[in-house]
Amino acid sequence: MAFEIRASSAVRKDLKRLGKALQEEIRHKHFPKIKEDPFQGHALHGDLRGLRSYHFTHSRKAYRIVYEILKEEKIVLILMIAKREGLYQALRRRLRR
Repeated sequence: MAFEIRASSAVRKDLKRLGKALQEEIRHKHFPKIKEDPFQGHALHGDLRGLRSYHFTHSRKAYRIVYEILKEEKIVLILMIAKREGLYQALRRRLRR
């Protein structure tokens, strides 16, 4: 059974900052992959332990979708979508970890 994807208003703003083609790719290619198998993302370490990072490239740029898996509820909570550069520092600020 596939997981449900949920995103905060901050993540919706992250998506709006990206181009239309990239938004469509995320919604129609990457989100379905995460929904089907959320454990494929790389497990994060240190103060970000418990989160996962799904990696992909678009127009030769590296992007990350960072999320938390709520196993009991079958929910994938998307926390941030951004380019790789500076993502983890911005994520810490967003989560205040």
